[in-house]
Amino acid sequence: MPWMSKAALICLALVAGAPANSAERMTTINREAYACTSWAAWREYGQASLSVRGARTSKSCPLRLAARTEVAVVEEDAGEGASEIRYRGKVWFVDNQRLN
Repeated sequence: MPWMSKAALICLALVAGAPANSAERMTTINREAYACTSWAAWREYGQASLSVRGARTSKSCPLRLAARTEVAVVEEDAGEGASEIRYRGKVWFVDNQRLN
């Protein structure tokens, strides 16, 4: 296509290769929630929270999200009560009962 500029071709290629985010929905956190880097880390955090010592922040669950923080839900049910969310450009796993 000789009539298209290089910039137009690059934009077209980027749009064609971009993942569809239309399935994501925006929501807010209703109570403080710890965000974990994987489903397994989220599960371990949940199990630790049931112990006498309780769960602690770690490199697998480093982020605490305050109530009313806006996030995008990527997958509503990522398994056994977890939801996969996107916050500040990264994917995290949180307890789905903490989402509105």
